[in-house]
Amino acid sequence: KHLLSHHFDKVDLLEGNQRLLDTAPDFLGERRDHLGELYCSTLQEFVPEEGRYDCIWVQWVVIYLTDSDFVAFLQRCARALRPGGLIIIKENVLEETRHGKDVGDLLKDEDDSSVTRSPRLMRYIFKSAGLDIILERHQIEWSNEMLPVMMCALAPREHMAP
Repeated sequence: KHLLSHHFDKVDLLEGNQRLLDTAPDFLGERRDHLGELYCSTLQEFVPEEGRYDCIWVQWVVIYLTDSDFVAFLQRCARALRPGGLIIIKENVLEETRHGKDVGDLLKDEDDSSVTRSPRLMRYIFKSAGLDIILERHQIEWSNEMLPVMMCALAPREHMAP
């Protein structure tokens, strides 16, 4: 809830549901002064201002993007970063193997139109978007009953030191 407000003076929020966006100031309570711009848009349509952000945090939403929309979104986010900025992705992923067998790269949920990707497919999408993985971690202390959570810090290739 308050992770980003402890590290950044202002935190912009993108949400596709105006009703949820309207509740953000009350939800943040005493940290509401860290709330920056509020954007009501889909990830597919959102075009962030170039060179605006030090960090773009994307959590539990890319499951609703096609692979091509995911790549395009990441490319727009990369252009929105200041030099040295990072994109953080936190998302449920598939286990790449189960009982020693490859389980595939994609699981479609027809009920909510989401897709869960394997870490391998996520890495391919990051590479396709022109991003390098600076750090990759899996959520610790996470229920074995739930899909694993992968967290990646990404940087545009052109921002990487030689």
